[in-house]
Amino acid sequence: MAMTNLKTRGLIVIFIAIAVALLAWQLWRLRTPAPAQPEPDAVQADVADAAPETADTAPAAATSRKIQPAAGDYRNPALAELKNRADAGDSRASCQLGMELLRCTDLSAAEQVLAAADDNARPDMPAEQRAYMSKLENRARHMVAECRNAPDDAWKQGNHYLRQAALAGEPEAMYRYARGDSVLIDYSRMGTPEFDRWRAEAGNMMQLSFEAGYLPSVFDLMVGYSDNSSPITGLIPNDPTKARAMRLLIGRLSGKPADRPEARHAALEPAAVALAAQWQRDYFPTLKPPLQRMPRVMPAGFASLYADENVDSPCSQ
Repeated sequence: MAMTNLKTRGLIVIFIAIAVALLAWQLWRLRTPAPAQPEPDAVQADVADAAPETADTAPAAATSRKIQPAAGDYRNPALAELKNRADAGDSRASCQLGMELLRCTDLSAAEQVLAAADDNARPDMPAEQRAYMSKLENRARHMVAECRNAPDDAWKQGNHYLRQAALAGEPEAMYRYARGDSVLIDYSRMGTPEFDRWRAEAGNMMQLSFEAGYLPSVFDLMVGYSDNSSPITGLIPNDPTKARAMRLLIGRLSGKPADRPEARHAALEPAAVALAAQWQRDYFPTLKPPLQRMPRVMPAGFASLYADENVDSPCSQ
Protein backbone atom coordinates (compact mmCIF):
# COMPACT_ATOMS: atom_id res chain seq x y z
CA MET A 1 0.00 0.00 0.00
CA ALA A 2 2.86 2.39 0.87
CA MET A 3 4.49 1.71 -2.49
CA THR A 4 1.17 2.35 -4.28
CA ASN A 5 0.69 5.66 -2.46
CA LEU A 6 4.25 6.68 -3.31
CA LYS A 7 3.70 5.89 -6.97
CA THR A 8 0.41 7.81 -6.93
CA ARG A 9 2.07 10.85 -5.39
CA GLY A 10 4.88 10.55 -7.92
CA LEU A 11 2.43 10.53 -10.82
CA ILE A 12 0.65 13.59 -9.42
CA VAL A 13 3.96 15.45 -9.14
CA ILE A 14 4.87 14.48 -12.72
CA PHE A 15 1.51 15.68 -14.06
CA ILE A 16 1.85 18.98 -12.21
CA ALA A 17 5.37 19.46 -13.59
CA ILE A 18 4.16 18.76 -17.12
CA ALA A 19 1.29 21.22 -16.70
CA VAL A 20 3.66 23.94 -15.45
CA ALA A 21 6.06 23.31 -18.35
CA LEU A 22 3.24 23.47 -20.90
CA LEU A 23 1.91 26.68 -19.34
CA ALA A 24 5.37 28.25 -19.54
CA TRP A 25 5.63 27.15 -23.15
CA GLN A 26 2.26 28.61 -24.09
CA LEU A 27 3.11 31.92 -22.39
CA TRP A 28 6.39 32.05 -24.26
CA ARG A 29 4.69 31.34 -27.59
CA LEU A 30 2.39 34.30 -27.00
CA ARG A 31 5.37 36.53 -26.30
CA THR A 32 6.74 36.63 -29.81
CA PRO A 33 6.45 34.67 -33.06
CA ALA A 34 9.08 32.05 -33.71
CA PRO A 35 11.74 33.10 -36.20
CA ALA A 36 12.23 31.24 -39.43
CA GLN A 37 14.38 28.16 -39.24
CA PRO A 38 17.82 28.40 -40.81
CA GLU A 39 18.46 26.47 -43.96
CA PRO A 40 20.97 23.59 -43.77
CA ASP A 41 23.48 25.74 -45.64
CA ALA A 42 23.20 28.37 -42.92
CA VAL A 43 24.01 25.85 -40.21
CA GLN A 44 26.90 24.50 -42.24
CA ALA A 45 28.17 28.05 -42.55
CA ASP A 46 27.90 28.38 -38.78
CA VAL A 47 29.92 25.19 -38.44
CA ALA A 48 32.58 26.70 -40.63
CA ASP A 49 32.53 29.88 -38.57
CA ALA A 50 32.96 27.83 -35.41
CA ALA A 51 36.12 26.14 -36.73
CA PRO A 52 39.40 27.47 -35.30
CA GLU A 53 40.95 30.21 -37.39
CA THR A 54 44.63 30.84 -37.85
CA ALA A 55 46.31 33.55 -35.84
CA ASP A 56 46.87 35.57 -39.01
CA THR A 57 43.23 35.65 -40.09
CA ALA A 58 41.13 35.39 -36.92
CA PRO A 59 39.52 38.75 -36.18
CA ALA A 60 39.77 40.10 -32.66
CA ALA A 61 35.98 40.32 -32.39
CA ALA A 62 35.63 36.57 -32.95
CA THR A 63 38.03 35.84 -30.12
CA SER A 64 36.19 38.15 -27.74
CA ARG A 65 32.88 36.36 -28.39
CA LYS A 66 34.24 33.04 -27.14
CA ILE A 67 33.82 32.12 -23.50
CA GLN A 68 37.22 32.43 -21.87
CA PRO A 69 36.80 31.49 -18.20
CA ALA A 70 39.59 32.16 -15.75
CA ALA A 71 41.77 29.14 -15.11
CA GLY A 72 40.80 29.25 -11.45
CA ASP A 73 37.17 28.55 -12.34
CA TYR A 74 38.05 24.96 -13.18
CA ARG A 75 38.88 23.60 -9.76
CA ASN A 76 37.68 20.15 -10.80
CA PRO A 77 40.62 18.39 -12.53
CA ALA A 78 38.33 16.21 -14.65
CA LEU A 79 36.48 19.26 -15.99
CA ALA A 80 39.77 21.06 -16.60
CA GLU A 81 41.00 18.13 -18.68
CA LEU A 82 37.78 18.07 -20.70
CA LYS A 83 38.06 21.80 -21.27
CA ASN A 84 41.60 21.48 -22.61
CA ARG A 85 40.49 18.81 -25.06
CA ALA A 86 37.35 20.72 -26.04
CA ASP A 87 39.28 23.93 -26.68
CA ALA A 88 41.69 21.92 -28.82
CA GLY A 89 38.83 20.84 -31.10
CA ASP A 90 37.71 17.53 -29.57
CA SER A 91 33.95 17.63 -30.22
CA ARG A 92 33.22 14.60 -28.03
CA ALA A 93 35.02 16.26 -25.11
CA SER A 94 33.11 19.47 -25.82
CA CYS A 95 29.82 17.56 -25.60
CA GLN A 96 30.87 15.83 -22.39
CA LEU A 97 32.03 19.08 -20.82
CA GLY A 98 28.84 20.87 -21.80
CA MET A 99 26.67 18.20 -20.23
CA GLU A 100 28.78 18.00 -17.08
CA LEU A 101 28.48 21.75 -16.59
CA LEU A 102 24.75 21.75 -17.31
CA ARG A 103 24.31 18.91 -14.83
CA CYS A 104 25.55 21.27 -12.14
CA THR A 105 23.29 24.14 -13.15
CA ASP A 106 20.22 22.89 -11.32
CA LEU A 107 20.75 20.74 -8.24
CA SER A 108 17.19 21.09 -6.95
CA ALA A 109 16.28 17.45 -7.63
CA ALA A 110 19.33 16.18 -5.75
CA GLU A 111 18.68 18.58 -2.89
CA GLN A 112 15.07 17.41 -2.64
CA VAL A 113 16.21 13.80 -2.42
CA LEU A 114 18.60 14.67 0.41
CA ALA A 115 15.99 16.78 2.19
CA ALA A 116 13.68 13.75 2.31
CA ALA A 117 16.37 11.39 3.62
CA ASP A 118 14.92 11.09 7.13
CA ASP A 119 11.42 10.43 5.83
CA ASN A 120 12.76 7.82 3.42
CA ALA A 121 14.48 5.96 6.25
CA ARG A 122 11.29 5.24 8.18
CA PRO A 123 11.26 1.73 9.66
CA ASP A 124 7.77 1.10 8.27
CA MET A 125 8.97 1.66 4.70
CA PRO A 126 9.36 -1.56 2.67
CA ALA A 127 12.97 -2.72 2.52
CA GLU A 128 13.10 -2.63 -1.28
CA GLN A 129 11.84 0.94 -1.39
CA ARG A 130 14.21 2.00 1.39
CA ALA A 131 17.16 0.50 -0.50
CA TYR A 132 16.16 2.35 -3.67
CA MET A 133 15.91 5.67 -1.83
CA SER A 134 19.27 5.03 -0.19
CA LYS A 135 20.80 4.58 -3.64
CA LEU A 136 19.26 7.86 -4.78
CA GLU A 137 20.62 9.64 -1.71
CA ASN A 138 24.13 8.35 -2.39
CA ARG A 139 23.89 9.55 -5.98
CA ALA A 140 22.57 12.92 -4.85
CA ARG A 141 25.42 13.40 -2.37
CA HIS A 142 27.95 12.48 -5.03
CA MET A 143 26.38 14.89 -7.51
CA VAL A 144 26.29 17.79 -5.05
CA ALA A 145 29.90 17.15 -4.01
CA GLU A 146 31.10 17.09 -7.63
CA CYS A 147 29.25 20.25 -8.52
CA ARG A 148 30.76 22.27 -5.68
CA ASN A 149 33.80 22.72 -7.92
CA ALA A 150 31.85 23.73 -11.02
CA PRO A 151 32.46 27.21 -12.50
CA ASP A 152 30.19 29.99 -11.31
CA ASP A 153 28.85 30.47 -14.84
CA ALA A 154 28.29 26.75 -15.39
CA TRP A 155 25.11 27.24 -17.42
CA LYS A 156 26.61 29.74 -19.84
CA GLN A 157 29.69 27.65 -20.41
CA GLY A 158 27.68 24.44 -20.58
CA ASN A 159 25.47 25.87 -23.30
CA HIS A 160 28.54 27.15 -25.14
CA TYR A 161 30.35 23.82 -25.19
CA LEU A 162 27.24 21.77 -26.00
CA ARG A 163 26.48 24.06 -28.94
CA GLN A 164 30.12 23.93 -30.03
CA ALA A 165 29.91 20.14 -30.18
CA ALA A 166 26.60 20.31 -32.05
CA LEU A 167 28.00 22.67 -34.66
CA ALA A 168 30.94 20.31 -35.07
CA GLY A 169 28.49 17.56 -36.09
CA GLU A 170 28.50 15.42 -32.93
CA PRO A 171 25.16 13.54 -33.30
CA GLU A 172 24.27 13.32 -29.61
CA ALA A 173 25.25 16.94 -29.07
CA MET A 174 23.09 18.02 -32.02
CA TYR A 175 20.16 16.14 -30.51
CA ARG A 176 20.65 17.40 -26.96
CA TYR A 177 21.18 20.99 -28.05
CA ALA A 178 18.14 20.89 -30.35
CA ARG A 179 15.98 19.31 -27.66
CA GLY A 180 16.82 22.19 -25.35
CA ASP A 181 18.97 20.43 -22.76
CA SER A 182 20.63 23.77 -22.05
CA VAL A 183 18.22 26.64 -22.72
CA LEU A 184 15.16 24.76 -21.42
CA ILE A 185 16.88 23.30 -18.39
CA ASP A 186 14.58 25.17 -15.99
CA TYR A 187 12.59 27.55 -18.23
CA SER A 188 14.38 30.56 -16.73
CA ARG A 189 16.56 31.29 -19.77
CA MET A 190 13.86 32.44 -22.19
CA GLY A 191 15.00 36.04 -22.11
CA THR A 192 18.62 35.31 -23.00
CA PRO A 193 20.42 35.70 -26.34
CA GLU A 194 21.30 32.01 -26.09
CA PHE A 195 17.60 31.14 -26.11
CA ASP A 196 16.88 33.26 -29.17
CA ARG A 197 19.82 31.69 -30.99
CA TRP A 198 18.57 28.23 -30.04
CA ARG A 199 15.14 29.02 -31.49
CA ALA A 200 16.76 29.85 -34.81
CA GLU A 201 18.86 26.67 -34.86
CA ALA A 202 16.94 23.95 -33.06
CA GLY A 203 14.59 22.67 -35.76
CA ASN A 204 17.29 22.25 -38.36
CA MET A 205 19.72 20.85 -35.80
CA MET A 206 17.23 18.13 -34.85
CA GLN A 207 16.92 17.21 -38.53
CA LEU A 208 20.71 17.02 -38.87
CA SER A 209 20.87 14.73 -35.84
CA PHE A 210 18.32 12.47 -37.51
CA GLU A 211 20.26 12.44 -40.76
CA ALA A 212 23.37 11.49 -38.78
CA GLY A 213 21.53 8.34 -37.69
CA TYR A 214 20.91 9.34 -34.07
CA LEU A 215 17.89 7.22 -33.25
CA PRO A 216 16.30 9.24 -30.38
CA SER A 217 15.65 12.10 -32.81
CA VAL A 218 13.04 9.94 -34.57
CA PHE A 219 10.65 10.27 -31.64
CA ASP A 220 11.06 14.04 -31.33
CA LEU A 221 10.57 14.58 -35.05
CA MET A 222 7.52 12.31 -35.08
CA VAL A 223 5.91 14.53 -32.44
CA GLY A 224 7.26 17.70 -34.05
CA TYR A 225 5.66 16.90 -37.38
CA SER A 226 2.39 16.09 -35.58
CA ASP A 227 1.76 19.02 -33.21
CA ASN A 228 3.18 22.02 -31.35
CA SER A 229 2.98 20.65 -27.83
CA SER A 230 6.49 21.62 -26.70
CA PRO A 231 9.11 24.29 -27.43
CA ILE A 232 11.07 22.16 -29.89
CA THR A 233 8.03 20.69 -31.64
CA GLY A 234 6.65 24.20 -32.02
CA LEU A 235 9.69 25.05 -34.14
CA ILE A 236 9.13 22.17 -36.58
CA PRO A 237 6.46 22.69 -39.28
CA ASN A 238 3.64 20.18 -39.02
CA ASP A 239 3.66 17.59 -41.80
CA PRO A 240 1.23 14.64 -41.54
CA THR A 241 3.08 12.61 -44.17
CA LYS A 242 6.41 12.89 -42.36
CA ALA A 243 4.74 12.31 -39.00
CA ARG A 244 3.25 9.07 -40.30
CA ALA A 245 6.55 8.10 -41.93
CA MET A 246 8.34 8.55 -38.61
CA ARG A 247 5.80 6.30 -36.92
CA LEU A 248 6.26 3.70 -39.65
CA LEU A 249 10.04 3.99 -39.32
CA ILE A 250 9.82 3.26 -35.60
CA GLY A 251 7.71 0.21 -36.45
CA ARG A 252 10.25 -1.00 -39.01
CA LEU A 253 13.16 -0.60 -36.58
CA SER A 254 11.38 -2.14 -33.60
CA GLY A 255 9.83 -4.97 -35.57
CA LYS A 256 6.36 -3.96 -34.41
CA PRO A 257 3.83 -2.89 -37.04
CA ALA A 258 2.50 0.63 -36.65
CA ASP A 259 -1.16 1.19 -35.95
CA ARG A 260 -3.50 1.99 -38.81
CA PRO A 261 -3.42 5.55 -40.14
CA GLU A 262 -6.22 7.94 -39.33
CA ALA A 263 -8.96 7.88 -41.95
CA ARG A 264 -8.35 11.50 -42.89
CA HIS A 265 -4.71 10.68 -43.66
CA ALA A 266 -5.25 7.34 -45.40
CA ALA A 267 -4.38 8.81 -48.79
CA LEU A 268 -0.93 9.76 -47.47
CA GLU A 269 -0.01 6.17 -46.59
CA PRO A 270 1.82 5.21 -49.84
CA ALA A 271 4.05 8.27 -49.65
CA ALA A 272 4.68 7.72 -45.93
CA VAL A 273 5.59 4.06 -46.47
CA ALA A 274 8.06 4.98 -49.20
CA LEU A 275 9.58 7.75 -47.09
CA ALA A 276 10.03 5.47 -44.07
CA ALA A 277 11.81 2.89 -46.22
CA GLN A 278 14.06 5.56 -47.70
CA TRP A 279 14.97 6.95 -44.28
CA GLN A 280 15.82 3.49 -43.01
CA ARG A 281 18.13 2.89 -45.99
CA ASP A 282 19.76 6.31 -45.86
CA TYR A 283 20.14 6.99 -42.14
CA PHE A 284 19.95 3.67 -40.28
CA PRO A 285 21.51 1.11 -42.62
CA THR A 286 23.52 -0.63 -39.89
CA LEU A 287 20.66 -1.09 -37.41
CA LYS A 288 19.40 -4.65 -37.46
CA PRO A 289 15.70 -4.89 -36.58
CA PRO A 290 14.10 -5.70 -34.35
CA LEU A 291 15.77 -3.49 -31.78
CA GLN A 292 15.44 -5.02 -28.34
CA ARG A 293 15.25 -1.66 -26.65
CA MET A 294 14.54 1.79 -27.99
CA PRO A 295 16.97 4.34 -26.56
CA ARG A 296 16.11 6.89 -23.89
CA VAL A 297 18.23 10.00 -23.52
CA MET A 298 17.76 11.71 -20.16
CA PRO A 299 18.91 15.23 -19.31
CA ALA A 300 22.26 14.97 -17.55
CA GLY A 301 21.09 16.01 -14.09
CA PHE A 302 18.12 13.66 -14.18
CA ALA A 303 20.27 10.80 -15.44
CA SER A 304 22.75 11.29 -12.59
CA LEU A 305 19.98 10.41 -10.16
CA TYR A 306 17.65 8.05 -11.95
CA ALA A 307 19.45 6.31 -14.83
CA ASP A 308 20.01 2.57 -14.72
CA GLU A 309 23.43 1.38 -13.64
CA ASN A 310 24.41 0.22 -17.13
CA VAL A 311 23.46 3.44 -18.94
CA ASP A 312 26.37 5.27 -20.54
CA SER A 313 27.11 8.81 -19.42
CA PRO A 314 26.19 11.62 -21.85
CA CYS A 315 28.30 11.88 -25.00
CA SER A 316 30.40 8.84 -24.09
CA GLN A 317 29.82 7.01 -27.39
